[in-house]
Amino acid sequence: MTFPLDDLLAALVVITAVRVFAPDARRLTRRLLRAGVRVGASELLKGPRPADSSQLAAPSGEGAQP
Repeated sequence: MTFPLDDLLAALVVITAVRVFAPDARRLTRRLLRAGVRVGASELLKGPRPADSSQLAAPSGEGAQP
């Protein structure tokens, strides 16, 4: 079974690129996930957020319906 030279060279380029860039991609993925966890944790630790102002009930003196 013989492969054309172009296919072998293309496979070699892909294999080399994977070996060179895979550790960096893995490191970047871990770094992004850790940053996301830190941001999520800090948002949770800030405490409860006030409800949206459009959902708050109107004060009893202003616009309250009888």
